[in-house]
Amino acid sequence: MIPLIDLGAQQARIRNKIDAGISRVLDHGMYIMGPEISAIEDRLAKAAGAKHCISCSSGTDALILALLAKGLRPGDGVIVPSFTFAASAEVMPVLGAIPVFAEVDAVTFNLDP
Repeated sequence: MIPLIDLGAQQARIRNKIDAGISRVLDHGMYIMGPEISAIEDRLAKAAGAKHCISCSSGTDALILALLAKGLRPGDGVIVPSFTFAASAEVMPVLGAIPVFAEVDAVTFNLDP
C-alpha cells in the first residue's frame, strides 16, 4: 500500500516542539481554555479577519454552535448533502431540526439541485 502521507516523517521534523508543548500543558493542567487555546484562537481570528474565534472539541460541536448562531429553531429544515459524514445530519435531531437530504454531483461532490 502506498501511504497518502507519511505522518511519522512530518512529526519527526517538529517532535521537540510537540513534546515541549505537551509537557507545558501537562505541567499547568489547563487542558481546556488554557493559554495555548487562547493563543491559537487569537491567531485564527486574526488570520480570518474576524473579531473572535471559538474553538470546539469536535466538528459536531462546531456544527451545533454554527446552527445555533444562525438562529436555527426546532422544526426548521436544514439541507444536508446525502454524501457526508454522519455528524452533518445527526446534529439536526439534537437541535430539534429536520435534515433535508440533497443529492451530490458525482464529479464535483457539490450539492446537485
